[in-house]
Amino acid sequence: MSIVVDLEELAEALGRHPTAYLLLSGEERPHVGEVLVSMRDDVLVVERPGRTASRTVPDRPHVTLLLPPAEAGGYSLIVDGEAALVGDELHVEPSHAVLHRRPREGSPPSATGCGNDCQPLP
Repeated sequence: MSIVVDLEELAEALGRHPTAYLLLSGEERPHVGEVLVSMRDDVLVVERPGRTASRTVPDRPHVTLLLPPAEAGGYSLIVDGEAALVGDELHVEPSHAVLHRRPREGSPPSATGCGNDCQPLP
């Protein structure tokens, strides 16, 4: 089940998720690392990205940030974007964001007919 997040509301959504993981295409395999992320203007800022991110982002700038739910049963925030190194920070220009979780048994049907409380993505 996914709900599109308007990029203008991303800073607010970000504030509800205390943990973030940066997912990127590594040199030999995908790479995931826990990061500190904040929003500055319309850009996500990853403070002190790791060695792998610093090394691979210039050649593979498409990244995903995964922010798990703060509470059991909540939605994860998933943000896709294009990253660039700026000094000792990684700046991610978001292109798409969704709140996502697997369907829960007993969730009320949606008005869109896709089952449970899901929302069809455009």
